[in-house]
Amino acid sequence: MERPLPVLSARHVRVIRALSEHRRLSDAAESAAMSQPAFSRTLHDAEARLGVTLFQRGWSGSEPTAMGDIVIEQCRRITLDLEAVERGPLRHDGPLRLPNLARWRHLRAVAAVVRHGSVSAAARALGVSQPSVSQALGDVAGYVTPELFIRRKVGMEPTEAARALAALWDRVVATLADIPALLAETGDALVGRVSVGMLPFSGQGLVLEAFGEITRTHPHVHLVAVPGGYDTLVEALRRGEIDLIIGVLRDPSPFPEMVEEHLYHEDYMMIARADHPVHHSRPGMEELAGEQWIVAPHGTPIRAFFDRMFRAAGTIPPAQSAEMFSFSNAEQMIAASRSIALLCYGRSGLRRLPPELRPVDIRLPGSRVSIGVTRYGEEPPTEAVAEFLRLLRARVREAGEE
Repeated sequence: MERPLPVLSARHVRVIRALSEHRRLSDAAESAAMSQPAFSRTLHDAEARLGVTLFQRGWSGSEPTAMGDIVIEQCRRITLDLEAVERGPLRHDGPLRLPNLARWRHLRAVAAVVRHGSVSAAARALGVSQPSVSQALGDVAGYVTPELFIRRKVGMEPTEAARALAALWDRVVATLADIPALLAETGDALVGRVSVGMLPFSGQGLVLEAFGEITRTHPHVHLVAVPGGYDTLVEALRRGEIDLIIGVLRDPSPFPEMVEEHLYHEDYMMIARADHPVHHSRPGMEELAGEQWIVAPHGTPIRAFFDRMFRAAGTIPPAQSAEMFSFSNAEQMIAASRSIALLCYGRSGLRRLPPELRPVDIRLPGSRVSIGVTRYGEEPPTEAVAEFLRLLRARVREAGEE
């Protein structure tokens, strides 16, 4: 008796592969020439058969879970194998058909006839009717150009193309059969997703250090870092696309359903190149208003502080400025220009300040801000998110932040 059909069908493989590439359900369904409801049903059926969640909603659409990554890799191998066989032994140079039209019952029937020499013997080995095997062979002939079998008095003689499809089927079965063992290998390992919304200019270094540690200690955790503005990230948090936000706390949050947790303090400070003239004098706010500035976008706490800083001194905030969303980009631009930047640093951040940059020796009243975590609601975090927060708090302590 031939081996039974694998737990995942060819349709399942196509759907999983399409969603891993396109991320958005509508785009993936279109690429697979399926309606969105049919696409979703196929995906849910695959997850039910495997007993794992393969994708979850994320910032960029549907993001693979750690288990999803394992299954996607197997589906990718099968798809590449189908393409290679069509381009190679089947000698097809037009648009690919095998990856889109092949069904496992087709390949299984071809392989059975190759092995057993006739349609009737193949049907007996598969435990199906002879007409069903003939129908499968006819279906394959509809999208595979080379002749597969030559009829002889004593049975069916396979061609090179048929042998290639039979070998392909054996590899497909083996690749899909590996999936349960690969999923089981995770054992008690921590799995899940940690998707962090990162507000500009604050807390990013420690987040990336915690990410680095979690990749070493928990390689099956799927990590996502999403930069964005506060309102945008709050909406993503509400929709479950991210798990938490890290950066300057609003204290309190303007949204009552958002829960804030303090981690440590940072300070707003002016940063300029080490050779900038501002380090050799004590300019007033009017003089500083005439400098070129690098600032955070409007709507961020640091930009509001920047505007208040000048207005409190009776000076109009500088109109000529460069807006930056990325901390590292801002530091690079300071080093490459004569601009001054208003940035946010904790103790560890100052220790990592590039040697060509220096804080400006000007005291800024009210510059201390609280850096922390914002989460949606009071529900406890997932195990993966809780472990990330534990590592992040440990990093804060090790860095000597307060």
